Amino acid sequence: MQPSSPSPTISTVTETALTYDEVSMHRSRHFVMALQELKNLRPQLHSAAEYCESSYLYSEQKQAVLENLKDYSVKALVNAVDHLGTVACKLNDLLDQQNSEIVSADLRISSLAQRYRTCQEYTDREALKQQCLYKTYPRHHKHYSFPGRL
Repeated sequence: MQPSSPSPTISTVTETALTYDEVSMHRSRHFVMALQELKNLRPQLHSAAEYCESSYLYSEQKQAVLENLKDYSVKALVNAVDHLGTVACKLNDLLDQQNSEIVSADLRISSLAQRYRTCQEYTDREALKQQCLYKTYPRHHKHYSFPGRL
């Protein structure tokens, strides 16, 4: 018997050096798949409930059917709660990822704003220096007189 290959997780996906967008898409797809599995439980539980109801109504061993129904109900409830936990975990991962994207974008915006303020201060300072150095000097020419020439 061959060992089954493990399902890909986020840690193995990141080890294969995927881009950030691919990892994001991978997480979104896992969340959608977990949500779809949870949605698929509903019709299964309905059909199982109908089966249990009909077998209870038409069976002569009602106590045995009732015990089986209790066992099945407990297992179905545990399965549904497990699926809810999976969906919640996937949703939490997705929200964490989006939160980190927002924080990263906020840091980039803050960095750009700081660069802009630095450039603005530099240009203001340089303009002020040029205005302070700009003086109007009188526009007359000095006349030099050389001895012996008039």
